[in-house]
Amino acid sequence: MALNIDFVTALVKLLDKNYFNEKTFNIFISTKAAKAFIEHENIMGRRVSIRDIREELKRLFKYQYYEDRFNFYILKNNLESLKRDIDYIQNNGEEIVKDALNRIYKMVSENVEIITNIYLYAGGPDGGFTVSRKEVYINILNFLGNREELIKLLSHELYHSRKIPLIYKARFNTRLVFARKRYAYGILARIIEEGIACLIQHGPILFKDDVSGSLTRRNLSLSKSHFKMLNETLENIKFGNFHKVKINSLNIYAIGYTIAVTIYNHKGTNLLDQWTLTLNFKNIIKEYMELCKSNKGLPKIDGGAINWILQ
Repeated sequence: MALNIDFVTALVKLLDKNYFNEKTFNIFISTKAAKAFIEHENIMGRRVSIRDIREELKRLFKYQYYEDRFNFYILKNNLESLKRDIDYIQNNGEEIVKDALNRIYKMVSENVEIITNIYLYAGGPDGGFTVSRKEVYINILNFLGNREELIKLLSHELYHSRKIPLIYKARFNTRLVFARKRYAYGILARIIEEGIACLIQHGPILFKDDVSGSLTRRNLSLSKSHFKMLNETLENIKFGNFHKVKINSLNIYAIGYTIAVTIYNHKGTNLLDQWTLTLNFKNIIKEYMELCKSNKGLPKIDGGAINWILQ
């Protein structure tokens, strides 16, 4: 697996001028990562077009202290650091991928197969994203000048790109037949998926806040309130009160990381592998609820809603 840096090298050429160059911009915006970035932003509800990016870059050149909505100004102000990072990635790409994979296999079964295409991009608030488990995109803004963060971010997204046998995908999809359960099951699935990915990225102790801000030590200190909101969400779904459900208010990273770390610390990786390999989180949730009985300090998941979902 190689690291494709077409997006960032084209962006450097564009930013490393005293004026906006339309020809250089066209090369930049035609890269695969640029197209994927635009599509991802729109999927996430942050409407973006080629025109938006062009206009923001023009303003960046026109106004000395302009801070564009995509945060390209950070790269423009740190071009030398960015160039050093690009040189390092070009010369050490295979080693970077190997280190990221080693980080994954410390936490999951070696039977997990990961073969994907990796692209570096810049822009937006996310640390990265994965497309159909076939393509991984890493935001260079989140590790500028910090190569260890690159490996951590890459390990997170590579976990999302693991190969899942069709039989397990089919079994998972059977859980999504009924509308209400599909909604609730999907939330829990995403929580466990992101929780394990964050465990791989940060380890069982969060020494440093995630650079994207999605997982912070303050988030974890407020975990009881996050779980309370999760319980309310699951109850509302159970009783069909969809108008009360606010998915965007859920911190799935803090909830998922709390569950994954708790299971890992008490049971090791075997239970977590049930999700990683077969997309089955039933025993993970049940074990977490059992651990809550003996550890009163753990934030609890409501048993009534869970039993309804898992039955």
